[in-house]
Amino acid sequence: MTVVLYDLVVVGGGAAGIVAAIVAARTGASVLILEKNEKLGKKLLATGNGRCNLGNDDLSLDNFVCHDLTAAKQVLERFGTAEAVQFFAGLGLVIVSEEGRWYPRTKQASSVLEVLQQELRQLRVEVITSSPVYAIVATDTGFTLTHKAGSQAARLVLLATGGMAAPQLGCSGDGYALAKACGHSILPPSPALVGLKIKSLYRKALSGLRVKAEVSIPELNLSERGEIIFTDYGLSGIPVFDLTRQIGHRQGLTLRLRLAYDEREEVLLGQFWRERIKHLAHKYIDEVLTGYLPQQLIVPVLREIGLAPKTLAGQLPEECIARLCLLLWSWDFPIIGLNTWEQAQTTWGGIPLNEVDPATLTSHRQPGIFFAGEILDVHGRCGGYNLHWAFASGFVAAQAIARCHQF
Repeated sequence: MTVVLYDLVVVGGGAAGIVAAIVAARTGASVLILEKNEKLGKKLLATGNGRCNLGNDDLSLDNFVCHDLTAAKQVLERFGTAEAVQFFAGLGLVIVSEEGRWYPRTKQASSVLEVLQQELRQLRVEVITSSPVYAIVATDTGFTLTHKAGSQAARLVLLATGGMAAPQLGCSGDGYALAKACGHSILPPSPALVGLKIKSLYRKALSGLRVKAEVSIPELNLSERGEIIFTDYGLSGIPVFDLTRQIGHRQGLTLRLRLAYDEREEVLLGQFWRERIKHLAHKYIDEVLTGYLPQQLIVPVLREIGLAPKTLAGQLPEECIARLCLLLWSWDFPIIGLNTWEQAQTTWGGIPLNEVDPATLTSHRQPGIFFAGEILDVHGRCGGYNLHWAFASGFVAAQAIARCHQF
């Protein structure tokens, strides 16, 4: 049986792998995608709750986490927002902006995947699904890849297998073993953009409550604002997810909750509550809190500061008012850990960028191997940053492949 020698075999048919295959095939390269799932783009379909947040106007490095942000910057500068919009417009996808976040006009991730697959078919990119890759071995002509459906020869290989977030979508970190076999180290992966498990007596009572607040991790000097969600394990919501992009394997951290998120200064909060209590002195303290806090929060707040709900506001000593203000300003909970990989949106860790050439994303350890997407040690906050990194790294790697090897 004759084995076809492809110019490029892309391992992983997600966002990064598909874009890389398209860019390489446009230069005349023969390209094969090997995908472990039964179809391409399974995780892409789930992004943005199915709406597919493609990218963001603000691609500043503050929105990304990486041990070598200078290297990541080189990739992002070569495929920014304008380049992404142009790329997808060329595929026929109409893109709209919502407060700086980019979406397909249809608000359907399936539209994004379909235009990408249309281009793959137009360019005659071969695709083999349900076929995980088990080994990559260097040969005189390039590489031999052993996969479930057999073996494949390739001049060059792009690893775009993703990380470990959302294993239910096929992301199990199997690309790390392939990279290690090529001589790479792996920064230990950890869930990111995921809920936080906290130690609290009130998790069950507060579960399901949504409230606007400021959340912070004082040990890391991080803070975020917006709607958070109380859960039976702790806290969720975009502000919490964005905090977790920086946690990794750090231990002994504190989640600080500011329920008085709309107050500019702690002293102004104190003035507000002293005036409010004076004005409503005839009411019980739980009644005074009504209208300021959601009903579900009132009893937990009062229990935390040791006040009976039916205490008359006018009889509160100054120290009780001070405790109330302090709790509303900064309520601390020990962080037990991160929620599971199944709930994570992306991966902290992976292949360090100092082990690849940032201009080409080719391996320093094994010539002819390239990387793109979540397998690399780069991730961003919520808002389209991780999907943009996938597209950008796939684009830059494929351009370098075409430029260096001129098919």
